[in-house]
Amino acid sequence: MDAPIHLPLLPCGVGSTRHTDPAEAVSEMLEDYWRLPFWPQLPNRSGEELMIPQTGLSLPGATWDGQHVTWSGQISDADLANAALPPRERAEGLYELLERLPGVPEERKSPVVKGHLVGPITLARWTRDPSGASPLEDVQTLERLGAWLGAAAAEQARVFQRQGFQAIIMFDEPELASVGEPSIPLPWREVIPVLRAAIEPLQRLGALAGIHCCASPNWTRILDARPNLIHFDAREGHVDDVIEHHRAVREHVARGGYLGWGLWPTDGRGPLPFDSREMQYFLANKARDLSFVDASVGLIFKRSMLTGVCGGAGLDAETERQVARDLEELSMGIRHRYWIAATTDVDPDAPLT
Repeated sequence: MDAPIHLPLLPCGVGSTRHTDPAEAVSEMLEDYWRLPFWPQLPNRSGEELMIPQTGLSLPGATWDGQHVTWSGQISDADLANAALPPRERAEGLYELLERLPGVPEERKSPVVKGHLVGPITLARWTRDPSGASPLEDVQTLERLGAWLGAAAAEQARVFQRQGFQAIIMFDEPELASVGEPSIPLPWREVIPVLRAAIEPLQRLGALAGIHCCASPNWTRILDARPNLIHFDAREGHVDDVIEHHRAVREHVARGGYLGWGLWPTDGRGPLPFDSREMQYFLANKARDLSFVDASVGLIFKRSMLTGVCGGAGLDAETERQVARDLEELSMGIRHRYWIAATTDVDPDAPLT
């Protein structure tokens, strides 16, 4: 990429929101998350905006029964070349955001926009061909699926880049926590090339390719696939699953990688209410646990975004807005409290640096 993307503890959303009206969803997002906007998924508007059918229904011959996507089982070279955004009826928030971004005032225009789609292992888990076989049963089909998702992700990046934005595209991959288990009976040596097939098209464009997993996967093995960003459940009692892989995470940050800290408990499993001052100490301490020489606390802070643990589709209006307020307070609080000790070349009062 031409220049590093700055993510100095910027608040952001994971993807889904409670909304059914795309215009209202984008208006709220541009108000609450203007420093790192994302396009809102609207599963409460349509079941086809859930992450599996939203992307999976673009596979050749695809149908969805509410649980599995059934498709032809074959991805041709033409399918790869023509991988595209989901149609508007399955991604209303994406198209609404693309229409609204040019009108954002310059003083509130972030240089970075975040997109997302389902990852290859998770999509494969819920996909069947006409005979009932899963892509997980054939490595070549699985890698082809990864390449197809990479091409679709690259098209997301391009539409933001055409408007002058740097792009972060996250692959939603909760099933990575089940690699080696009965539901994902694959060794990591077969999973990593599939992740690479999805990630590489984005990296060739200069976009950041991220992996979101709110469960507890093997982050060391995931980082072997060289994503630019990993997004994880960072709550007390959960973030230690990431810190367990501190050597790989330190190497990731030292070579230019980014972290996404899922801190607000959007799954309803507390603790509530969220105390942003207390969370400042917690986040700083966990960053210190990860830091070492070339991956200092300051560097981690400059390459981190702050989010809820997962999407907000199950939240009510008051709670979803509170998530944004709390993350903003946490972001600015920790920038002022710890920035002097952490770094000397970023202004904590500058909203986009």
